[in-house]
Amino acid sequence: MNTISKILAAFLFSSLLGLETQAFQTQSDSVGSKQKPLAFQKSEPFRFDPFGKDLSDTTSIGFQFSFVPYVGTNGMYSGNMVNDYSFNLLGGYSAGTRKLEMAGLFNINRGDMTGVQLAGLFNQVGGKVAGVQLAGLFNSNLDSVEGVQLAGLTNFSTGPIDGVQLAGVMNFSPKKVDGVQVAGVVNFTASALEGTQVAGVLNFAAREVKGSQVATVNFANKVNGFQLGVFNYSDSISGVPVGVFSFVRAGYHSIELSVNEVLPLNLAFRTGKREFYNIFFAGLRPESNEQVTWSFGYGLGTSPKLGKKTYLNIEISSEQLSQGGMHALNLINRGYIGAEFKATKNFAIFAGPTANFRVYDTSYAFHPELFTYTNTKIHNDVYHPEDLGSQFWWGFKAGFRFL
Repeated sequence: MNTISKILAAFLFSSLLGLETQAFQTQSDSVGSKQKPLAFQKSEPFRFDPFGKDLSDTTSIGFQFSFVPYVGTNGMYSGNMVNDYSFNLLGGYSAGTRKLEMAGLFNINRGDMTGVQLAGLFNQVGGKVAGVQLAGLFNSNLDSVEGVQLAGLTNFSTGPIDGVQLAGVMNFSPKKVDGVQVAGVVNFTASALEGTQVAGVLNFAAREVKGSQVATVNFANKVNGFQLGVFNYSDSISGVPVGVFSFVRAGYHSIELSVNEVLPLNLAFRTGKREFYNIFFAGLRPESNEQVTWSFGYGLGTSPKLGKKTYLNIEISSEQLSQGGMHALNLINRGYIGAEFKATKNFAIFAGPTANFRVYDTSYAFHPELFTYTNTKIHNDVYHPEDLGSQFWWGFKAGFRFL
């Protein structure tokens, strides 16, 4: 018999011997003094119920050691013991932990865990968590969490979170989160968030957010704070959503028809808030030539209020101008400062000057003509290395906005 087998046999023998002695003493005490046995001695000792809520059959002990559930110093009453200190070679099963629990693979607590809980794979707690949980794969809790959760994959809780959740993949809570959630992929709360969510892909808060969300995609109801991401959505926001595309349902949206010195017909969509919005646009030059001149672009802007019906527009944008197909670099970068007058709630007119800086591929000989309808003067026509050229000119933009 090898060393491990000897140790295992010794622990099995000592556990069963201890239980037999305890049962004999209880029986003797009952006959002699007619005292009622302890509550946990009435229970079904081998019943494995990690999600059970009935903890009336528990008692406390200072220290326990086990190899796996039921094979250790608490024997077959492992699930009825609340331990101050618990050390599990592979895995442990108990009614709860008060100070410290460590396991090579897993810890399972029927009730509350206070203190520190460490596991190579996972921690499962049926009650409240107040302290620190650290697991290689996941932490799973069926009640509230107050403290810190760190997991290689997932932190899962059915109750509110007050503290910090840090996971390699996902943090999940159907209740309120008051603190910080940081995940490599997804943070999710089906209730409110008061704090910060940071994720590699998605932050989701079904209700109010008081704080910030930072991710590729941010989704929230009412936001008292800000959102930073590629795509941001909210019903309303007190701060500013910063992203490539931000949609605030109660925010700023407009459709624009405009004309400038390069193209006579341009269509744009603005979305976000007046403090900061995204612009998506395309332009066209109607002509009989089979190779139609067209453009598409993206911009950012802000529109502070000047008067009761007037606004200032400050915008920057960049558009690719092509004829027929898109064959070579031909970017027009534009800065615009103009005035907007809201004639009605859903209709406005605007106009203002532009500063234009074109960067194009000089090796391509078939760029579209810049100015067909105007006689605009080009300044600083410069050729650069690597077949690049640049031009600068002053222009204008004017049109109508709807919505």
